[in-house]
Amino acid sequence: MLKTILTTIIFLLHSLPSYGNIDGKGIICECIDCKLNHIDPSSYLGYKKPTEIGFHFNIDKVAIYYISKIGDNIKVSENLQTTLRKKKKFNLDQKEIQWTYKDSLNIYAYKLDRKTLILSKMNITKTKTFNRRSCKAYSKIEFFRNMNALSEKYQTYYDKKTNKNKI
Repeated sequence: MLKTILTTIIFLLHSLPSYGNIDGKGIICECIDCKLNHIDPSSYLGYKKPTEIGFHFNIDKVAIYYISKIGDNIKVSENLQTTLRKKKKFNLDQKEIQWTYKDSLNIYAYKLDRKTLILSKMNITKTKTFNRRSCKAYSKIEFFRNMNALSEKYQTYYDKKTNKNKI
């Protein structure tokens, strides 16, 4: 009898959702207020504004994904710059998740508010905010599916702009 009760309790504990766990999840973030001189050079500018970027959290590290233009193709790319190839460790507490990233020019601090999902991109000393983005959270499969859908949307837009070209 005791063994059955313990087995039931363990099963229930493992089946409860873990709302605060970010391992394996991703966020896709759209610009609210972005300064173009602080947009990563890998990021495509569609509709005359920076496209969404994605961050995927896995095993205590975060990877950044861009919608990038390579030739005439718009696709999802992970860290095109050589200096960005390593995934970065992130720190989290009850209120926010923080990490740093280096692009070809600067080192930036990122801060994600866990309740509002507002992402701030700041200078490394966190005294200036350069970009603010509104994010949505996704499971791993949904994250990559949505990032690919965004790249297809921008590819269609790009193709429409160039279809009248003669060469």
